[in-house]
Amino acid sequence: MALLEEYKAHTAERAELGVPPLVLTADQTAELVELLKASPVADAAYAIDLFENKIPAGVDDAAYIKAAFLNDIVQGNVTCTEI
Repeated sequence: MALLEEYKAHTAERAELGVPPLVLTADQTAELVELLKASPVADAAYAIDLFENKIPAGVDDAAYIKAAFLNDIVQGNVTCTEI
């Protein structure tokens, strides 16, 4: 849950500066994935929004973590009630 609160605070700080929040790092993405594996997910809508919109696309370590998690869901190795 700490990740969600920290990112909300980060978003508020960046909004005061008039700039968008930074994307999630690989460590933050890994923490988000662990949060999404938990059931029930606290603040699920916000967690899913971060997962969908704040992980950089392309060849980035965070994108690799996201892709591996989605692959694990498809393969049936993990479950996520929100996805």
